[in-house]
Amino acid sequence: MRKLILIVTIISVSTAYADFAKCGPNEVLDECPSDCSDHCPTRDGEFINCSRPDWNNCPPPKCKCQFNYRRAQNGTCIPTEDCPAFECPKPNEEYNPCPSYCPTDDCSQATPNGECPQFGLFIIAVECYPRCRCKPTYWRKDGVCVPYQNCDDDAMINLA
Repeated sequence: MRKLILIVTIISVSTAYADFAKCGPNEVLDECPSDCSDHCPTRDGEFINCSRPDWNNCPPPKCKCQFNYRRAQNGTCIPTEDCPAFECPKPNEEYNPCPSYCPTDDCSQATPNGECPQFGLFIIAVECYPRCRCKPTYWRKDGVCVPYQNCDDDAMINLA
């Protein structure tokens, strides 16, 4: 009788875990998932500030889109760069599906050519967060994207 109960328990646990482990294409099993959405964002800044739960208080495992994939409206996981663009409401901004890992697009990082200043060679894979960024050669000053020339001299990086 004990063997039968043990076998039934093992089968039940295995079956329950197997249901979790059957993730779809471009999905992975997240052992400690956050309650953050993995859907394509529909507006700027959506889902960016999302924290992971405490490992001592994890919700049940669930399938989430793999790294740099987002859930499309049809429920499938697509590359983040393929998420539909959303409107950028401020002047001189444009949608960027996977902006460079420049820490910010404000005048404190401004360069004449509009590119992110390089601080050594970094080869890291960063998560894409589609968002509105300033157009090339524009930088953010007081929340508005302005041409490089309109950034204060003391706020800009001196590349000379």
